[in-house]
Amino acid sequence: MPLTERRGGSMNSMLRIMAACNRVKPGDPAVCGDSIQELLLGAAPSQPDLVLLPSCALSSASCGDLFSSGLLLDAASDQLDRLCSLSAQLGCFLVAGLPLAECGGAVSAIAVLHAGKLIGLLPDNDPPYGLRHPCSERFLPPDTVFSCGGLRFAVCSGNPEQLLARAAALQQTGFDLLLVPSCAPVTAGSTGRCLEAARMVSRSFGCAVAVANGGIGESSCPEVFRGFAAVFECGEELGCQIAEREAISLLCDLDADVIHTQKAFNHYQPAAFSADVQGEKRGLLRPLPTDPFVPAEGTGRDAWLDELFALQVRSLCDRLENTRLRKLVLGLSGGLDSTLALLVGAEALDTLSLPRENLIGVTMPGFGTSDRTYFNALGLLEALGVTSKDISIRAAVTQHFEDIGHDPAVRDTVYENAQARERTQILFDLANDEGALVLGTGDLSEAALGWCTFGGDHLAGYNVNICIPKTVVRLLVERRAALGGAQEEFLRDVLATPVSPELLPAQENGEIAQKTEDIIGPYELHDYFLYHMLRYRFRPSKLYYYSCAAFAGKYQPAYIREKLILFLRRFVAGQFKRSCAPDSARLTEVCLHGSIYRIPSDLDPATLLGDLETITF
Repeated sequence: MPLTERRGGSMNSMLRIMAACNRVKPGDPAVCGDSIQELLLGAAPSQPDLVLLPSCALSSASCGDLFSSGLLLDAASDQLDRLCSLSAQLGCFLVAGLPLAECGGAVSAIAVLHAGKLIGLLPDNDPPYGLRHPCSERFLPPDTVFSCGGLRFAVCSGNPEQLLARAAALQQTGFDLLLVPSCAPVTAGSTGRCLEAARMVSRSFGCAVAVANGGIGESSCPEVFRGFAAVFECGEELGCQIAEREAISLLCDLDADVIHTQKAFNHYQPAAFSADVQGEKRGLLRPLPTDPFVPAEGTGRDAWLDELFALQVRSLCDRLENTRLRKLVLGLSGGLDSTLALLVGAEALDTLSLPRENLIGVTMPGFGTSDRTYFNALGLLEALGVTSKDISIRAAVTQHFEDIGHDPAVRDTVYENAQARERTQILFDLANDEGALVLGTGDLSEAALGWCTFGGDHLAGYNVNICIPKTVVRLLVERRAALGGAQEEFLRDVLATPVSPELLPAQENGEIAQKTEDIIGPYELHDYFLYHMLRYRFRPSKLYYYSCAAFAGKYQPAYIREKLILFLRRFVAGQFKRSCAPDSARLTEVCLHGSIYRIPSDLDPATLLGDLETITF
């Protein structure tokens, strides 16, 4: 997704890569060079830092015994000189394959060029018929590493289907990026297997993989070829094109910060040649989903949500079995989080062959409870066949205000937190009375923002939602509603109800007065900040630039900066609550579980906020 503004300094970790497949003509390197020149000059305004072309890009792979012709080899060498000139114009790395004369025969080589110079030649791991493996001293070792900006890359030529074994052999080099120039013939299903192999290597090794497989214009006998280009980063597809009849090119921005936080190995080998990335570029050429916690639509999202729900149920079943508890107590507000916890609790009891009456759902109307949420809660309890208790907290909290000398007309933190703590006291006392486990309802977004009352809804016997952000809680409830049943009507209305703690009295018309997203901003923004800060350790200014690109046209940059500052302040201030959070299981890759993420509870937020002072609009 392009940015209209230029990148800030915090985005200097980017490397712009171009993976391309040129048109070839067997036996005519000049035609191959013409196609490459057209591709490169067309990409010049985008300022690629590195260009990857297929093996045999300067000859075609189907020349067979014609490879031994001095005429062909001389012509291919002439086109290599032409590529050097083009790389000088672009000022970038250029990697391409060609046949070369050696020891009275012909070998398959991969040339690495930079800014008009031939940096070195590498042996092709998978030469086509008619070419041999090189053996002369003019070739660099296969495990040679190069460096471009903050990324170290190695060349791993050959059929992408065999990439896993070859990548493992290069692991000691400490590569961040694997370049895969190839020209493998295709059979039914092989293109998909090649792309999946590249994706899996990028995920398993925590690296980037770029593939350029030639084939446009190749001979149709004895094999068929297909050109395709793809770029993957840590398991995510940044771009993919499959050629029909014309040459193709793909431009993507790799992020060294992302790769370095995900890298699965810690080896290092000095780079044979290093160069900086090109100057400041416009745009950000990579997918920027606004809901990064979940798979993209059409890529197994529903199955992922079903598995996540099943893991919530599994974790609760394990806790009940291990503690020999047979009952649950849950406070139900009629909001998203407690609704999801209720569904998990009912399913867990079913799984353990325990009666649903063992789940005690408690409605505790207070000063801000609306009719809508109250009756949705009661409806859900009845529809699911669990035990229902209704205990108003108004009288108890009013007495508490009198005891501590607080004026209930003052609607401050005391007014709100007293209600949350009264509800928690009721739940724990009921659990003691019933020999039950108090089921927590708080989610990951609330934990990150400190949007809970310490000693109130912050407490539970076990929490099944704490690894799940609010945006995903909504998707899980939507998924359960889609299954139908007596509860569907209530689930649909819960989804349509504004998120609110309902601690302040409703409006005169009965509508909810205290809407969370009106106070702190959209959860989709906060969840976006949270994901990229936790998974990739982005600095605040980089969070800002990524968010501006992802939400361009929806939120203004000034608004994003305002909410990012709020997020960072609340994130730091809420750490003391997370430091003594109830037990839970880690169910998602990105979460605030105490076993994987810790910061000081007394951290000064100025440590982070200072990075945003450099941002200009």
